[in-house]
Amino acid sequence: MPFQIKSTPGLIGINTISAKLSIRQPRGRQEISQPKAELYIERELPRVIIDQYQCFAEAGLKNPTDFAKDNGQWSYKCFLEAIARYNEEGDMLAQIEKGSNPFPVIAENRAFPRYDFNIDFIPKSRPKIDVTGYLNMRWKINKPLINYEVRKPIVDYERGKVEIFMRQWPSLEIKYIDGKY
Repeated sequence: MPFQIKSTPGLIGINTISAKLSIRQPRGRQEISQPKAELYIERELPRVIIDQYQCFAEAGLKNPTDFAKDNGQWSYKCFLEAIARYNEEGDMLAQIEKGSNPFPVIAENRAFPRYDFNIDFIPKSRPKIDVTGYLNMRWKINKPLINYEVRKPIVDYERGKVEIFMRQWPSLEIKYIDGKY
């Protein structure tokens, strides 16, 4: 029996579309600002204080209170010296009965008092000099202000595709060949 068999194989077709990936990174945004430093100054202007009171007092130029006080002390001293002198003269006059003549001595002492002279230089002390005032400086240093904004990357993605199709379908033909028919 003669048969004729004709077969066609099946063919598969494959179409592929590649995947696409695109990544872009935008720049971040950065802002920096530096506030100025601040300076605080506290001050009292300098003053020179010269106290010459002691120098003037040694030269006899005193304020009324000290002048009155010193004159009171000097008067008291003169008072005590006068009492001592009167006592001495009284003692001399009490000696009259012993034959002494104290009147010429007393008259001479009162007519020609004895003074002690000396050289002195004024003023003896230095003036007091004081300087007042101050300067305080205080800095306030401000930190820089930094703002940074991070931007996310932009990602574009296209999926790839794989298409499978039948390019040729399989087939099978069977024929009967008879020469008689």
